[in-house]
Amino acid sequence: MQTKYSANRPSSHEPFQARSRFGFLLGSVYRQWRRQIDLNFKDLGLSDATRMPLLVLYVQDKALRQKDLAQALYLDSSSLVRVLAQLQKAQLVQWDNDPADRRTKCIALTPAGRKVAALILEKSMEIEQTILADLSANEIQITRRALEKISERLESGDK
Repeated sequence: MQTKYSANRPSSHEPFQARSRFGFLLGSVYRQWRRQIDLNFKDLGLSDATRMPLLVLYVQDKALRQKDLAQALYLDSSSLVRVLAQLQKAQLVQWDNDPADRRTKCIALTPAGRKVAALILEKSMEIEQTILADLSANEIQITRRALEKISERLESGDK
């Protein structure tokens, strides 16, 4: 007796199905997007790892505890130490004691760090506009809403 093939169940022997999965597509788009941005910031010596903490601090517009910055970047706090040391050496961030807890360090942008972060944001927005140029406002809105829903679900731990 033959069973009906389920279109919802991917077959391990069909590579096309694996390539057409939503998660694969999303990851692929992210890697291509990131590559475009990385290429545009190569001349400034800024990688994704060094740009993102600067942007988070810039958008938050206040000093953050290392733990909170790591959480905003979806990283372990220990993963951030080397990057923060590079940014401090470049005089883009400074570490100060948290007034509420002297054992905790707060990371803030220096004036030079604020200028670099503003440049990163401006240039990133230009790149984004170029990438999204062929999409209608409605397509962008629908995609943004869908991605926000996915992000909320992942953040809440619902799978």
